[in-house]
Amino acid sequence: MKHERATEEIRELAALYALGSLTQHEAHSFEIHMREGCSVCEAEFHKFEHIIAGMGFAVDEAAAPDYVKDLLLARIERENRPAMAAAAPQATIPESKATQTKSDTPPAPPLIFSQPAQKQTSILAWALTALFAIAALFMYFTSKSGQDANNQLLADYSAAKSDLDNLKTLLDVQKTRIGELDQILSITGKPGAKVLRLSGQVPAPAAAGAILWDGVEGKFLAFGVLPPEPEGKVYQLWFLSPTAKIRAGLLKLNLTNRFFVSDLIPRDAANATVAGITLEPDNGSQFPTLPFYAVGRIAD
Repeated sequence: MKHERATEEIRELAALYALGSLTQHEAHSFEIHMREGCSVCEAEFHKFEHIIAGMGFAVDEAAAPDYVKDLLLARIERENRPAMAAAAPQATIPESKATQTKSDTPPAPPLIFSQPAQKQTSILAWALTALFAIAALFMYFTSKSGQDANNQLLADYSAAKSDLDNLKTLLDVQKTRIGELDQILSITGKPGAKVLRLSGQVPAPAAAGAILWDGVEGKFLAFGVLPPEPEGKVYQLWFLSPTAKIRAGLLKLNLTNRFFVSDLIPRDAANATVAGITLEPDNGSQFPTLPFYAVGRIAD
């Protein structure tokens, strides 16, 4: 069954799978579920896989693109062409007059400023234009680099916050599993505690589980694996004695078809000798509907 959105149960399952904390059966079921095309579960798994692999971010320096230098050189070359074309050749003096001048007067020193004032003004204007263009380009790319850096920082911050949220989920999942283990150890470590093994029956030969019976505290703990329940159905736990069939609660399965239930031992179940699990309507039943999917005997 594919999922339309991520729930807390899906996130917990994906976190446990990424941590390698699922049993072999649970992990195999989840892998099959993802291979069947559930993109929601697969996306959640990859989030936690990323967290476990390593978390952190760094902001790289935003350098100006390589083509900026080429743009500036092309602009300078383009602006320089009109100024070069405006420099007209000096007027020539007729040869006869030049010869006469040469014989009459000594040669004059070359003029330092041979271009007219108008041409000097044109070159100055070109230089100022080029300077302003360079300054404008520099300010543009500086501003763009700063904006890109800010956007990158915001993106990295959002990613880091998401990673921290996922890490918190991982820790919560681990705490839940540790809490379950503590409950199991607290019962098995008590004198007189009973351990009841549940075995799958004909309708569900792969079903398995256990019930821990704490007669001192008057509590029981049931956990195990069952086949997926059909739509509108739910598993129900029963304690059976020679004279009564006592309801012990409904068993809700998670995405790996696993259940974990802790509750008080019903008062009428003190003399129970057998525990069984049946498939009932979603609100449960007053009496068990055969067949039993898993059965175990309560030892004296």
